[in-house]
Amino acid sequence: MPIQKQYSIDDLAPVITSLLAEGKKVIVSAAGNSMYPLIRNQKDAIVLTAYKGESVSIGDMIFYKRTNGQYVLHRVVAIENGEFTLMGDNQTLQEKGITNQQIIALPIAVIRGKKTIVLSSKGYLLYKKAWTKTNIFRKAGIGFFNLRIRASKRLKKIINK
Repeated sequence: MPIQKQYSIDDLAPVITSLLAEGKKVIVSAAGNSMYPLIRNQKDAIVLTAYKGESVSIGDMIFYKRTNGQYVLHRVVAIENGEFTLMGDNQTLQEKGITNQQIIALPIAVIRGKKTIVLSSKGYLLYKKAWTKTNIFRKAGIGFFNLRIRASKRLKKIINK
């Protein structure tokens, strides 16, 4: 078995931006729970394509660099005066003031095992519309998904005993 080494997004950022600048698509592993349930931490991968100034709409996800240098993939929940307000699907706190200059890439697919979720598919577009329109129910939705995960883990423990 080959030895695998994990690199942080900060280590890989120069390589990622270089490949994107060459017009190549880049696949990055998911790290973090902020985009759950769509993107699962260390289980899914995201296919990115370079941001070239395309129009970004409410509900779209963007891969961007925060002013503190951190790289993040979050969803646009509002646009005002040319600035974006972003939030992870598994979060209730909004991040305001993100500009076009901070956007590095746009995701085009999520890879989940052998399945690829194409972000232009009808199923995904329905998910995006529903998730974006239900901010008021977000806490309940997040609670439901987290409860489901805990129940699934407990059931696996019982079965494996």
